[in-house]
Amino acid sequence: MVGLENRCKNCSQHLLLDQKYCHACGQKTDTHRINFHFLLHEIQHGIFHVDGGIVFTLKELFTRPGHTLREYLEGKRKPHFPPILFVLIMGSVCALIQFFLNHKVEKKEDSTFETNLSKNEIAQYIDFKRFVAYFTHIFQWLGEHLAFTILLMLPISGLAFFLGFRKYRYNYSEWLVILLFLAGQCLTVYVFFIFINHFLGDFNLLFYMICWALVTFCLIQLFNQRGKWYVVLRTFWSLFLSYLFSVIYIVFAVLILIAVGLLLYGYDNIIPRVLNKG
Repeated sequence: MVGLENRCKNCSQHLLLDQKYCHACGQKTDTHRINFHFLLHEIQHGIFHVDGGIVFTLKELFTRPGHTLREYLEGKRKPHFPPILFVLIMGSVCALIQFFLNHKVEKKEDSTFETNLSKNEIAQYIDFKRFVAYFTHIFQWLGEHLAFTILLMLPISGLAFFLGFRKYRYNYSEWLVILLFLAGQCLTVYVFFIFINHFLGDFNLLFYMICWALVTFCLIQLFNQRGKWYVVLRTFWSLFLSYLFSVIYIVFAVLILIAVGLLLYGYDNIIPRVLNKG
């Protein structure tokens, strides 16, 4: 009879005496009580380990991005950090740095703007001050949570690159994974540009150019069976589609936000009065 010590502590699967990992769930068979040494080891292994974790993923993305993504899509995934978590962590790092660097400056209210609104006929239907504050809060939140903004725009970019490279074998979901890794790579570069922009001025244009170069270099490696300039042209076309789809996407999103804002901050008589005027 197999004793309890020869079972996996996670799924109770029978284990061999010399087995290091459970063949059913993959957990280590040699588990210890959680202590400070265990926590340090988990941090070092999960994040800073040279053969796996976020540092390994960053190293691979900046040295051999296209080959790395091809290997990941073909099944070599264990050493790499999960792509969505990768973007969330790098986005959180950017948000924390921006929080500590940027001091909120109280902006003077534009009395002229408010006076003009109060004289405008549409001010009879909606509380414009709260309506503008509603939009301002949304855009400030998106600007401070770059990772979530990227995740919101990612489905559109994935569709654009899927169509731009439609002759290749990668499906829409695989393009989402590719762009997640590239977004994490660009967020890593943006960490340095936060300091540059804060102390030296606005260099966002240079940041976008570097991101475009990184994406292009990655795709040239990923599709190394085709000519370099062919891939560059496909990348240009995909980026154009991405911007086009994004504009349409943003217009629809803004229209939805306006509708919600009207419901939240419009006066009770807004609908009947608009209908009567029609």
